[in-house]
Amino acid sequence: MGRFKLIAKAISIGRVTEKYPFVPLEVPEGFRGKPVIDPEKCIGCTSCSNACPPQALQVYDDLERGVRVVHLFIGRCIFCARCQDVCPTGAIKLTKEFELATLSEEDLHQFVELQMVRCEECGRPFDTFRHLLYSAKELQPWEREMMFLCPECRAKRISERLIFAKGGGGYV
Repeated sequence: MGRFKLIAKAISIGRVTEKYPFVPLEVPEGFRGKPVIDPEKCIGCTSCSNACPPQALQVYDDLERGVRVVHLFIGRCIFCARCQDVCPTGAIKLTKEFELATLSEEDLHQFVELQMVRCEECGRPFDTFRHLLYSAKELQPWEREMMFLCPECRAKRISERLIFAKGGGGYV
């Protein structure tokens, strides 16, 4: 191809560059940008942290304050959208935001704190109120009576009932 043909083809095609960053870019539908947690919808179920391959989402309990902390660190995120896919309440959404450069590392962290329920027997925090209420919809009425017990106290009470039912003893 000669030079004149190449120049003519380039002129006929027109401009192919964008005026970015002076004009915002339109991202296509389904673009996976920055994930954001809606603190009003989050129930603290830990599904997102279990599904996150790079462990950008961490969920841990602060037992002294009685809160469950959901911590999202954008610096580790690979924008795979698994957290969005597994969230039962739709609390995590991937936005179309992709310009994530910042001068402060604090801008890359999002924290959601959820109040935890204390066990009726031992008083230890074990789950969030929102997660228990969400789970209560799936429980039978006879299962709801032990809903406010931690797993250890629940197992202890169930084993006591089984022993009593088999005639191995009675309540004192």
